[in-house]
Amino acid sequence: MTEFIPRAAAPVIKVADVAYVRFARRDLGRAERYFLDFGLRLSVRTDNAIYLRGVLPQHHYVIVERAERDAFAALGLRAASPADLRALAAAHATQVQPADEPGGGERVRLQDPAGLAVEVVHGMEQLPQLPYRAPRVINLPGEKRRRNAPQPATPGPAEVFRLGHVVLQRQEFARNANWYVRNFGLIASDVELLPSTTEPLIAFLRCDRGADPADHHSVVIAFGPEDAFDHAAFETLDLDAVGLGAEWLQRQGWIKSWGVERHILGSQIFCYHYDPSGFAVEHYADGDVFDADAPTRYHQGGVSGLYAWGPDLPRHFIDTGMSPRRLANVVRGLRSREEFTLARLLAAKRAYGAKARPWAGRPFRKPRPD
Repeated sequence: MTEFIPRAAAPVIKVADVAYVRFARRDLGRAERYFLDFGLRLSVRTDNAIYLRGVLPQHHYVIVERAERDAFAALGLRAASPADLRALAAAHATQVQPADEPGGGERVRLQDPAGLAVEVVHGMEQLPQLPYRAPRVINLPGEKRRRNAPQPATPGPAEVFRLGHVVLQRQEFARNANWYVRNFGLIASDVELLPSTTEPLIAFLRCDRGADPADHHSVVIAFGPEDAFDHAAFETLDLDAVGLGAEWLQRQGWIKSWGVERHILGSQIFCYHYDPSGFAVEHYADGDVFDADAPTRYHQGGVSGLYAWGPDLPRHFIDTGMSPRRLANVVRGLRSREEFTLARLLAAKRAYGAKARPWAGRPFRKPRPD
């Protein structure tokens, strides 16, 4: 079994951040309507693609391209310098190429062990930052900073600032996680272990920026029954932005998955939604940040570690069902991949198929006086 490495002694490069996600969609117009309601802004529209930005100056964080089938097409990572692009290209016997699409810059195209296109970019165009509302002024016990000033709560698209992280499900956890760690200098902030064997099965990977704090995770690699995109998460301003953004999406007829809640690992206030093609996207605010000196922490895996408070975890959020397509992927993986075993798959299903909070949903009644 391949051993997971939480930090590489000499990675090829150290990426600065996650850059963008690239989706393929049959209905480009519907995808555009959704992501505008989600809170992204249109940067460029071409005949066959849309480029969507956030409040911050980066040219785009989401690319949606017209295609014959819906898919997650590529993950973009941002290199810290042109020299890093050259070093990465040399390590993989490939070339740095101009990014021949809106936003420009240069990039190196790779594939991770599961076959996902990974595009490492530098020099994307920067646009003027967009305006956004002021953060909420919070009244605390003994410290009332907001006087004669009610805070309106009007549903509308959440002001999305940036892409924060991407979660990928992989049949071969260690092989894939190690590839991201060794090539891009990512550091495991937290690792979840399979309760029955203490094998690692989820790694929350952050960028190594030295003394400059980075998000608790920019890429997450999670063991699962198939190689798949899990979700992309976008940072917004605060709790009201997450909650009111969720209300807005539902008013427009879009489907919420789960939230509003607070995570335990990473501490984000979050809400998950489904885009029109059934791909999960997340709003979040108030996430943890760590510098390079913070050590890796290890935890017993399971649904109880997913959230501190909020509505109970819905059954659909961790889908352990076996559709014909998934069953075929499982059979192929069991035949061809050393890390992927039936025992590990069943153990993970037990750990993440249990009820997170047995008391949630319990019927209550008003106590009767004696």
